[in-house]
Amino acid sequence: MAIEKILQSKKNANCILDLEKTLLSNDDDSILSTMDTFQELFTQLFLKNLIQLIPGLDKNEEKYRLWLIERKKDLINNLLIYLNHDHEKLQKKSLDVLLTLVKLESVNKDVWDFPKELFGRIIFELLSPHIDQQTNILRFQVYASYDDIFMYTLKAIMNILDKKEEVTDIFLTNLFYLLNALKYPDEFHTSKVNTLLPQDSLKTPFCLKEKVICKLFSNTWNRFLKFQLPFPVLKRVLLVLHKKVIPHLQNPYLLTDFLTDSYKQGGINSLLSLNSLYFLMAHYNVEYPDFFKNFYCLISKDVVNGKFSSRFFYLCDLFLSSTHLPAYLIASFAKRLSRIALLSKTDSILKIIVLVINLFIRHKTISVLIHKESPTELSEDPFVFEASDPAESHALESSLWEIKTLQNHIIPEISRKAKILNHPLPSVELDFSSTLDISLDSLYRKERKRKFEEVPLVVSRPFKTC
Repeated sequence: MAIEKILQSKKNANCILDLEKTLLSNDDDSILSTMDTFQELFTQLFLKNLIQLIPGLDKNEEKYRLWLIERKKDLINNLLIYLNHDHEKLQKKSLDVLLTLVKLESVNKDVWDFPKELFGRIIFELLSPHIDQQTNILRFQVYASYDDIFMYTLKAIMNILDKKEEVTDIFLTNLFYLLNALKYPDEFHTSKVNTLLPQDSLKTPFCLKEKVICKLFSNTWNRFLKFQLPFPVLKRVLLVLHKKVIPHLQNPYLLTDFLTDSYKQGGINSLLSLNSLYFLMAHYNVEYPDFFKNFYCLISKDVVNGKFSSRFFYLCDLFLSSTHLPAYLIASFAKRLSRIALLSKTDSILKIIVLVINLFIRHKTISVLIHKESPTELSEDPFVFEASDPAESHALESSLWEIKTLQNHIIPEISRKAKILNHPLPSVELDFSSTLDISLDSLYRKERKRKFEEVPLVVSRPFKTC
């Protein structure tokens, strides 16, 4: 009803002031309802071209429109404050209304004119140095798929970074969330551009230029990666770098120093930095001579059995996929993993056995480890487990007695898998991906479903007496 009254006569314009009072009340439901009202009201005002000053207006009409423009500014200021409200519904609604206003700014225009000032203020709030904005940024991700939002978000970020004086861990965390929310455009043809702002009637529509976007994207990420990133943020960056970032950079080679420094931090970050380095090596011919040596040094009981065990095994299988790797290198990895299997959790043991078997199928040159009868125990083994360089481990002089030992494991699935090495190896590799999500519970359930031809008895069968 308030909207109809305001639109019917200028005399009812003071109803907007009443709405502003409600917007600043303590009643969350009333605030949400008022936001809806404001959204609809300003949609109608923009469509009626009442939020613009145009030539030929009389003084009263100009004064009225200036007053409406002031009301719009007050609304924007209040909505930006509500972005940081404790009530998630208020946060969501304020973001929706703000982006509706961004869209409305282009109404009744015949040329592309993105409201950079308003949009920049929204991005500024999302990059708060003191408040975690992950929830708001997750909502913003719905809009981030638009090509114009993608481009102007990057521009707004660069503008903020140029003026930024205070860089906190929270700011860097918010910045990563925002960059990660952006989807790099798949198409750069004008006819397929997907924009938030309507452009059907524009004489000069929005055009997405690949070189411009690539440069902007590269500059933004390179600028971000120069900061001293907090450990949790660095880990998240390394998880997405090879898929979401590197393929779209102008010069991926510039990341080599960043990844090398990340490796030095140790733990999962070292492993993930090697993941991206391997991507650079495989796709961009980047040279990193110590890659396999560094990866070999990372393999330990803690990594194999740790929180990121599945990620480690996935990368291990990936890194050792090339059939051109030297025999001593593959043999060293097989031996080191097999030795760690003797002290590992059930699920990790299974992953190691399947991976090692696949290594033997993939690299025929190390089959000598299977066929050797000695050594048969640790004290006789020439393999140097502590060696930091696989070239100095003497793995090819050893045997695979560790896997032979696991053939007597109490868990039937482990002993069955280990006994595969007693027979001619299959020509096709075992399904390794299915073992990545295996657990002790899943093994137990699988074993319960197995049908046995003979049931082991607790006591011996009684003898027949004459």
